[in-house]
Amino acid sequence: MRHTLRILSLFAICLVAKQAAAQAQLPALSLCDLQTRVAQGDHWSVQVEGVYLNGSDARYLVAPVCSGLGTRIEFELKTHRKWNRLVRKSRNFRETLVIFDGEFYGPPKQPGAIRDKNAMTEMVVYSIQSVKALPSHHPCAPPKYDRTQCPCFQGDLVAKKGD
Repeated sequence: MRHTLRILSLFAICLVAKQAAAQAQLPALSLCDLQTRVAQGDHWSVQVEGVYLNGSDARYLVAPVCSGLGTRIEFELKTHRKWNRLVRKSRNFRETLVIFDGEFYGPPKQPGAIRDKNAMTEMVVYSIQSVKALPSHHPCAPPKYDRTQCPCFQGDLVAKKGD
């Protein structure tokens, strides 16, 4: 009888843990929504989808709807699952479609009450959920005639890095 009770208790604990883990997974949020909704100096735990750009001096996450805004990416991975895939796919400055989990930080607080729409947001990535090559029909895909162009990456993002 005791043995049966222990097995049932263990089964119940596993079931509760599985349900809690399923609830802990966040839906992927829109990068544009985060960039405009997260307040200055605030941060949210999120899962976000976007186009990852691995530059020579910085890494960014961009989206087609808000191509003038970029989110700077820093990695503090708790698991290196899918890291090698991300490195391979983003090699040679290739755009990659990703889903990241982590902390999304609003623009830094600045003196004055007016929010600067162009202030850089930042995300600290704890895990990589998905890594895919950017489809050629995606709005952020570079045109076939000039693979060096990226419609979703504006040159002014690099200038904002130092701010």
